[in-house]
Order: sequence, then C-alpha cells, then structure tokens
Amino acid sequence: MLLKYILSIIAIPFIFAQNACDNCIESTKEGENIDCTDICYHQTTHLTDCSDYTRCLYDYNLHKIRDLCVCQKTTCIYDNVCPNVKVINYKDHNLQGYTTYEVSLEVKDLNSNIYAIYGTPTNIMSVPPAYQMYEHQGANIGGINPLLISYIPDTKYDSWLTIGLTNGDPIGQVDAIGIDFSSWNEETPLIIDDGAIFLDDPLQQLSHKKYIIGHLTLQNNIQHQMTINVNGRTNVNDVNSPPFTEIGIVINFPTVSDNIETH
Repeated sequence: MLLKYILSIIAIPFIFAQNACDNCIESTKEGENIDCTDICYHQTTHLTDCSDYTRCLYDYNLHKIRDLCVCQKTTCIYDNVCPNVKVINYKDHNLQGYTTYEVSLEVKDLNSNIYAIYGTPTNIMSVPPAYQMYEHQGANIGGINPLLISYIPDTKYDSWLTIGLTNGDPIGQVDAIGIDFSSWNEETPLIIDDGAIFLDDPLQQLSHKKYIIGHLTLQNNIQHQMTINVNGRTNVNDVNSPPFTEIGIVINFPTVSDNIETH
C-alpha cells in the first residue's frame, strides 16, 4: 500500500507536466510562436520536429513514427545514393491546391559526392509539372536568395532544381546546360534528353550526406513521379578515384488530398 501511495504521488506532477506539454504543442499547431522545449522536459516523443532535438549517426536517417523520433539506417535499391522526398509545410500557406516538396539524395559513402544530375536520349530525366513564379521572380537552379523571399514571400513556392545549394547560388557553383526551363510549368513536365545540372567543380563536396536536388510545388490529388540519372565521385579526396553513375532513379511523391491536412 505504501509503495502504491508513493507511486501515485510521483505520477501526479508527471501527469500535470504531460498535460502542459500537450497543451503547449497544440498551441504551436494553432500558430502561436512559443518554445515548448522546457515545458516538455526535452522529451522528443512529444515534439513536432524531431530534427531540432535528435541527432543520428552518419549512416542513419531521422524519422518520426507516430510520436517517436527514431534513427534508421539509410537503405535503398541503388548502389551509391538513396532518394528522399519531404513535404515542406509553410505556416502561411497562400497557395491552395498545391504542396511543396524537398527532393534530396543521400550518398552512402562518407567520401563521395554528387556533381551532376542529367538526362540523355537513352536515359531521359523527367520532372513533373510544377508551379513557377510569374514574371521571372523565381529561379531555375540553385534555389532562391533569402533576401528575395523576404521581399516577395511567395517566391518560396517556386520550383527549381539544384545540387546541394538552396540559397540562390551567389558565387556560381552550380550550372545547367541543354535544358529548356521555359517549357516547364504547372501543365508541362520538364523533359531532359540531352542536358544536365552540374557542379562546376566535380570534386567539390557540398555535403557528407544529403544533397538537395529539387524544390517542387506540385498540384494536389495527382500522382507525381520524377526520374533522374546521377553522376558522382567515389572519393573526393583522390583525384584518381573513379566516378559513379546511377541510372534511372525513380522518385515517387506522396499523393496529397485537398481534404487532408499534411504532416
């Protein structure tokens, strides 16, 4: 009886703390700008964004499974890279009927890099129809300069391709050749049969793991698929190391319904 009484006394403050944490998280979901870290006692099982509080080893990815933040080893059917798609939820979602996705590739080897994504006549690269900012306010490669986003907030919905860089590429590290970006819009996919997005320095290692290759705003209620080919260097520390090639990487996007809130 005494043990039961002691446990009940311990449980009471925990319940109150749990309720306070849950209430705080709900308030953030409703748009309040508050920090729930201390209220939740740094318990990642209650946090909406695991990446702020949990770190994984190099070979592992961070995922949220229900209310748990877990580290899982990077695995896929490709030899050198693994594709990933993440939904980007903007608080001030002004573009109805669309969802914005971050598309990335993760290299499996710590010393490798990615220096080109491309299409050829025999291995076409295709990008689904995507939202484009009007009057050339957006970008084709390298992302959007944060200063432009602060001046024209809706540029964050623009669709573009890249290799690792997302800030507008101010010093010109990424380039493109043989691609008709003017044909790419919300109704027409981008088909690349003799072109590439590439780093000017093929030995440059912009990341030891994750390379963002695209920022795409796609229409809801439609199944979207992207197909790419990739070149990389197996060891950026050795100029004599051979390049690697991955052909026909297929990236599927989760279908989002206008009637369902994305998470």
